[in-house]
Amino acid sequence: LLAIVAFGAFHPRPPHPPRVADDIAITADAFSHGLAMCSSNAAKAQSNPSDFLTVAKSNSNGRPVLIKNATVWDGVGNILAGTDLVLSNGLIAKIGQNLSPETIRAAIQSVTVDEFDAFSVDDLEVIDAEGRVVSPGIVDQHSHVLTDSLPSFEGAADSNEYSSMLNPQLRVVDAVNVLDQGFDIILSGGVTTSLVLPGSALLMGGEGFGVKMIRTHTNEPEDLAVNRGMDPAGTDGKPWRWMKMACGENPKRVGAALGLMPTSRMGSGWLFRKHFESARSLVRAQDDWCESVTHIVRAPGAENAHRHVKSRYPEDLAFESLAALLRGDVRLQVHCYDPQDIEMMVRNKHEFGFNITSFHHATEAHLVAPLLARENISVAIFADNSLYKHEAYSHSVRAGQIFRDAGVRFAYKSDHSVMNAQNLIFEAQKAVHYGLEPELAFAAVTSVPAERLGLGWRIGRIAESYDADVVIWDRPPLELGAHPLRIFVDGFSAFSAPFTPRRDEHAVPIPPVASTGESTVKLNAYSIANASAIYSGPGVVSSGSIVVKDGVVACVGPKCKLEGSIFNVQGGVVMPGMVVANSHIGLTEIDQEPSTQDGVVEPHSALTDLAHAADGLRVGDDFKTLQYAFRHGVLTAISPPQHSGLVAGYSVAFRTGAELYSEAVVKHDVAVHVSIGDDVKDSYAPSITVQIGRLRELLTNATSPSPFARVTSGELPLVVNVDDPNDISKVLSVTSAHPRIRLVLAGATGAWKVAREIAAAGAAVLLQPARCLPTTWTTRACRPPFSSPSAAEILLDAGGRPLGVSIAEPNQVRSLRFEAGWLAAETGKPHHYADDAIGAATWAVADAFGLADTGVGRIKEGTRANLLVLNAVPGLALSLSASLQLIGDGPTVSLHPQQD
Repeated sequence: LLAIVAFGAFHPRPPHPPRVADDIAITADAFSHGLAMCSSNAAKAQSNPSDFLTVAKSNSNGRPVLIKNATVWDGVGNILAGTDLVLSNGLIAKIGQNLSPETIRAAIQSVTVDEFDAFSVDDLEVIDAEGRVVSPGIVDQHSHVLTDSLPSFEGAADSNEYSSMLNPQLRVVDAVNVLDQGFDIILSGGVTTSLVLPGSALLMGGEGFGVKMIRTHTNEPEDLAVNRGMDPAGTDGKPWRWMKMACGENPKRVGAALGLMPTSRMGSGWLFRKHFESARSLVRAQDDWCESVTHIVRAPGAENAHRHVKSRYPEDLAFESLAALLRGDVRLQVHCYDPQDIEMMVRNKHEFGFNITSFHHATEAHLVAPLLARENISVAIFADNSLYKHEAYSHSVRAGQIFRDAGVRFAYKSDHSVMNAQNLIFEAQKAVHYGLEPELAFAAVTSVPAERLGLGWRIGRIAESYDADVVIWDRPPLELGAHPLRIFVDGFSAFSAPFTPRRDEHAVPIPPVASTGESTVKLNAYSIANASAIYSGPGVVSSGSIVVKDGVVACVGPKCKLEGSIFNVQGGVVMPGMVVANSHIGLTEIDQEPSTQDGVVEPHSALTDLAHAADGLRVGDDFKTLQYAFRHGVLTAISPPQHSGLVAGYSVAFRTGAELYSEAVVKHDVAVHVSIGDDVKDSYAPSITVQIGRLRELLTNATSPSPFARVTSGELPLVVNVDDPNDISKVLSVTSAHPRIRLVLAGATGAWKVAREIAAAGAAVLLQPARCLPTTWTTRACRPPFSSPSAAEILLDAGGRPLGVSIAEPNQVRSLRFEAGWLAAETGKPHHYADDAIGAATWAVADAFGLADTGVGRIKEGTRANLLVLNAVPGLALSLSASLQLIGDGPTVSLHPQQD
């Protein structure tokens, strides 16, 4: 051994190894390929090159743009008023104030690769932002656009490959559908870059695809790539790759359904380690090969070195992606919710030596924030989305603040089409509502996700030499209803809407209601004093005071004599408690946990003896959905039975804040609910044709004591869940034979197309969800948010009343006030529709469901107190800047309710 060491020390060029037989030696091409791979493995590209002019900018031959008089939000917390920007050759060429033609010319020349022609002011497109906010484009760190296309079809669902639970070798780019209708919808919300990831059904789903959100004339997926035009060798920045993995409930559930491992977290952990070990073995074999041939190349006669190597460079396409991860060339995104799953992946990280960029969804990651900070792992989260499964149950709307304090970087993402990425800015808006600093919330949809994609040196900021991905907003982007007027992607105009008058909220600070020291108290009498506006009912707005005695409203208006405990609201506004309708609140707690649900009504039982939702109702302060509702100001819920067929049964109206069932029910049977559409086809009504026919039959043959006799007599409303405008017209035709029917059209995605028919029939409409997305063939008539005029505008202007809004899922209930606010915000006349917007979550719903006389959705003398106090001025009660100060629910007053 000593002799060998001594030999090596004095012979820097080792002797040539024995030549192998030509028939087993590798070819010169194979040897050269192997050497190139060894060189590539050893090379490290610049992550943040100092000169990245050549990255983009061969694809940007558009006209230079000057945006002047902008209020720049730069994505990292700075606000620059009175600022000009020059966009040229796909880059932000210059930022400054009052830029001269000479400065603009020099800036354009500085980013021009080709020969520069003489500059003329006439060459510029000049846009006067008139003080509006100009920001970087939004960056979505988690989307399924282009793979789960809109509208969704089985033939176009390509985000998961179910033949194996371990598919790191798959590539999203191979499934990209450039004709996805969702692409343009998302862009219109200001999203200019999306990381398209595989789904989360599998432990290892494959590689993602980073795209710029601008269509090209070629319709080729590669032309959308954010890395397009970059040198694979990394001379102009590292061309990152991205991979998706998933842990927790999804792989367990899918594995069990397919008869594959895993069916437990133990199984998941083992399969991860087994696959990582296979990839590590490949990496070791590659490194050994590179080490061995290094000696051969250095020996005499290197020109024939390949004749001394009998094996090719080790490669395995199935493990190439994982090997790249272990070598640090892939940024790993992991779908993980629970602490135990996060900790399992961190153990794998240390055992196999790879990095994790972000945990996604991560609803319970705030519980292990210090661990994430130590490991330098970020999170990509929702601001508010929980309760849909067990591992999402311990979510916090203040997770952003917890991560901030722990030093963990966090981004908000869409998971499109789980959430419409067009509304990604809404996640940042809600985070601000729940107390996060605006600059951090905005960074969480711009600079932070850009940096976590490895692209923070190019996108996510307004800075010179960054990609010209720029948005001009109609109002500050963290205000409810904010939407883009112009969007540039790589300097090209990708979206344009008419410039409307600036619409900034000018919220006058309203002092909070003074606390008595108790958050909830029962009072024999209490008074609300000094309200600037009291929205009591449709068209009824007063000011002054409200007096409540023994839980009943005794007086409303400026002449009331104050009694009992007095709550000075100091100019705040009062509105009725909100009403959520046609959701399953009170009947289900965790969507994917059957034990927490009432259960699904079978079609045959629904037809022989309609189910009463009141019989399945459960209340109490240990139900999070009810906590969410009450603390948001949703004091009444109208819930039908869960169903999968034509007929659901009777809905129940109940108080969300009730502690006991005996105190909860407002009305036992409120309405009869039926559904028309593809998702309720069953053996009783297997087609739309039969569904309409069955409904006609049920109404025509209704005689007492048939439940439908209560409908045809007008005793109870008929609620029809229906979206397609053709089907809406059919329902109107069928019900027109029964003039006493009180019809409510719920869902109603396509109702705007037949608004005049609906108004003529006197039917009520419940938009559910309030902001739709054409996710299915049935809902393809959805009128996208910020269309002009909006769907709500069309319905209201046609004379349609009442018009209500609701939420799609019970866990979304604490956004109902904001959804009503969107109704007004997306119109061109928000103050004109302010009364309708408040009504859409209060009295309009109560009226549609026949509850007006109960006091539900109104502030009415002689009825049970049902009121909310917000620290807002008139017109801004539904804004995100308004916070709920007081809830009056009968004799009970709750001060400063807080969401978890």
